[in-house]
Amino acid sequence: GGQNAPPPPPPSLTRPESGCNPPQHGLMSFFFAIADAVAVRSAWLVCALFVLVGVAVLDDYGVGEDEATQRHTAQIVLDYVWGRSDVLLRYADRMYGVAVEVPLLWAERLLGLQDSRVIYLLRHLLTHLLFLAGGLGAAGLAFRLYGSRRLALCALGLFLLHPRLYAHSFFNSKDVPFLSLFMLTLLLMHWAFRRGTGTAFALCGAAIGALMNVRPMGLLLFAGVLALRACDIVYAADGRARRQVLRTGGLFIVACALMLYALWPYLWSDPVRRLVESWAYVDQYLISYHQLFRGRYIENDALPAAYVPVWFAITTPPYALLLGLVGLAALARYVRCRPGVLLRHPYWRFKGLALICCALPVAVVLLLASSVYSGWRHLYFLHAPFCVLAIGGLHALVTAARRYGRAGWTYGLAGGGAAAILGAMAFLHPYQHLYFNGLVDRATPERLRTRYDLDYFDVAHRQALEFLLAQYPEAAPLSIREVKGGRLNRNILPAAHRQRIAFVGSGHADFLITQYRAQMRERIGELMPYGPVIHAEKAYGNTVTAVAAVNLARVEDAVAAPYRAAYRALVARAPDVRADFDVYLDEHAVSWVQAPCRQEGAQPGFFLHATPVDPQDLPPHQRRSGFDDLGFYFEERGVRFDDVCLAVVPRPAYPLRSLTFGQWLPDEERVLWQDEIPVPPATDMANEYRAAHRTLAAHPPTHRAAFDVYLAASTITFAKTPCTAADTAPKFIVHAAPGDPRDLSDHPFGNLDFSFDARGMRFADTCLASVPRPAYPLRSLTFGQWLPDEERVLWQDEIPVPPAPRAVNVYRAAYRALAYATPAHRAAFDVYLVADAVTFVKTPCTARDTQPRFILHVIPAQIRDLPPARRRVGFDNRDFAFAWSGAHFDGACLALAPLPDYPIDRLRVGQFRPGEAPLWLADIPLTR
Repeated sequence: GGQNAPPPPPPSLTRPESGCNPPQHGLMSFFFAIADAVAVRSAWLVCALFVLVGVAVLDDYGVGEDEATQRHTAQIVLDYVWGRSDVLLRYADRMYGVAVEVPLLWAERLLGLQDSRVIYLLRHLLTHLLFLAGGLGAAGLAFRLYGSRRLALCALGLFLLHPRLYAHSFFNSKDVPFLSLFMLTLLLMHWAFRRGTGTAFALCGAAIGALMNVRPMGLLLFAGVLALRACDIVYAADGRARRQVLRTGGLFIVACALMLYALWPYLWSDPVRRLVESWAYVDQYLISYHQLFRGRYIENDALPAAYVPVWFAITTPPYALLLGLVGLAALARYVRCRPGVLLRHPYWRFKGLALICCALPVAVVLLLASSVYSGWRHLYFLHAPFCVLAIGGLHALVTAARRYGRAGWTYGLAGGGAAAILGAMAFLHPYQHLYFNGLVDRATPERLRTRYDLDYFDVAHRQALEFLLAQYPEAAPLSIREVKGGRLNRNILPAAHRQRIAFVGSGHADFLITQYRAQMRERIGELMPYGPVIHAEKAYGNTVTAVAAVNLARVEDAVAAPYRAAYRALVARAPDVRADFDVYLDEHAVSWVQAPCRQEGAQPGFFLHATPVDPQDLPPHQRRSGFDDLGFYFEERGVRFDDVCLAVVPRPAYPLRSLTFGQWLPDEERVLWQDEIPVPPATDMANEYRAAHRTLAAHPPTHRAAFDVYLAASTITFAKTPCTAADTAPKFIVHAAPGDPRDLSDHPFGNLDFSFDARGMRFADTCLASVPRPAYPLRSLTFGQWLPDEERVLWQDEIPVPPAPRAVNVYRAAYRALAYATPAHRAAFDVYLVADAVTFVKTPCTARDTQPRFILHVIPAQIRDLPPARRRVGFDNRDFAFAWSGAHFDGACLALAPLPDYPIDRLRVGQFRPGEAPLWLADIPLTR
């Protein structure tokens, strides 16, 4: 209606044709007839099957790390609502909504549940059913968009067959419920825009209000509805249509605000101020947490831009990733052809909204440095709009394949991808939350564990506890080191089993359960614990959680024998430190021994501070403190046997100056005892220095000064005999000037200054220090010593560095290869064009010939190929000095300069001295 109304869209935009055209005869027609018959109620049938499977595996999953906290928050909110307590106003997590948690708590109270096992099983069942409802929402939305029950069934599979999300749907009552509600709200949005009535938009507003209560990111859909309503106002046919849009939009806003207020008791007394306060708190909330990402630990406030995209890419099923990319490409192609359709037509703008819902949250996280950790679980809701794009991709493939009568095969390939993921889920059960796709190395044992966080919710502690209960069936209690994951997962075990498990403090436990995360120490792949590992849960060959024996009386004698032998070897010599624990220092380990072993009272933690000779050897996060913190609790690095306590910590591989030992009570922050000892050089290291000195003494030094300086292929070594402490007290100067200044972008030379304590060793009356030689070719080296406090240089000298023999041989070979070539130009130097390089050659040649700089100007065939800074002058300036790229040999000299890979019109070559006219200049045309 109206002159400004857009033309009617093709029928395929409103509701594409359903399914594919099955063949009219043959075996395939029979199978397609069956598929069409099943597809009528297929989504409900598949969902019912998932319900049965979910009930069957319900008791296989552990308790998530946040479940108890979430449930406690709901209790505090209900106490506030019923006027029993005002703790909510002072509660740390008062800013979080409880639209999901309160119904879960109501369910257990309505059923009168008291046992913790039954309570957690009910929570897991209800959150999983909500996840399945989200799957039905995906199927319903796909059917409304495409009118195809087969695509609806594929959407259901895409949503549910995500291994990580499937496992999280049992024990994650925050992120997965938000995902499910997000998908259901998308379906409700589509329905509301299709109906266009005030009631529909009021219901949509109420749903988004509940969604915003669960997570503030629900504001994304609130803004999306308002943006689409604004488009409706712009493209409305007349004033009456605009008033209808404004009325329904107002109802939407009011319903959303009322629902958000009703479900968030913390807002009741001061809604505006507390709403702003809550959202500001969530945005700025940043716990001190280290992410293991791509093999290194990263602080929360320093996450790389690739963090969320990489986690999403490596943990999403491959066929879903492919369909999502196809859907994105199809959307971009259509919008490019018809730019206005994204705002006008409901079908395409809804897909555009899905794209924005995928991209905008990631951008917000990056721009605001929001708190994201434990992979991408805070953004699990991205799976909902991504499914919309992926189903769009499948529809595009089906539409294209239908032209060739192969639409059925497209569905078959999608079904094959889903079947492969279903097999992976069965293989990983119950650790589907550890799923990684083929974009990462899953074949190398323990590689994933040292590159990415695995069981960050600690749910695998359940299987560890069940192993101990089965391994030790006698009635004696199992004393296990107190850890949060173990304490939570005990609550889902049967009451008889819970009574047998006792979590105790440090020094009293018989067993330790660990995930090898060691986040406080940030040591990737640290070999913990020291005691024998009697059980390990694995996924893809990576240890998820391990059980170690601390009390060796609980294991076989053969398992305990190596520890007894290690103890006998230690006590055969005197300890390095005598205290509450005797400390023995070896070349590879630090051992702590207490005999008899005393276990009464609060057990302290052990601290071990390793101060290196060179602070640069410390891990980056420890350099500020100046020492490496190797502290531990007894169960992590110790065992008990025969009334003996033995703990062993690997000694760092880098040279140490000193070690500080001690014990302290963490709760009281009180040190019980402390001692520090200097660390003599390791025997093998001293032997290496002696051997190096014997090798150097057989050759004349490269330079003689206060120290003899030896220049080798990979090292620069200082040696002196006789030598005293006064000789090595000053700092050493080593400045390496590169042959080509472009090898150092920031400085004219490489500063390799060092102290003797960091790089040297004294033995007998000799001292020797060594520093690695830079990998780039050198022009000269400056040596010396200086006193930093007085800023006074004691001695200094500079020597030229001749090209390495190997490099000279390369130039000789290049010269011989030119013997039968014809130069492109003859002048003071013959100029050859060989492969992708320009070669300047002269015979005979002296140092005087190579002192002027060489001219090399590259004029391209097309100016746009030049770097932006060079387009104004019209050529690429690649002038160079002979010292950077040339060598003298056998009376000849040769310089080699590489050419760019873009098409070249001609080259300008020559020589010049700075500030003077060129000595010679020539242009060489090129055909390539």
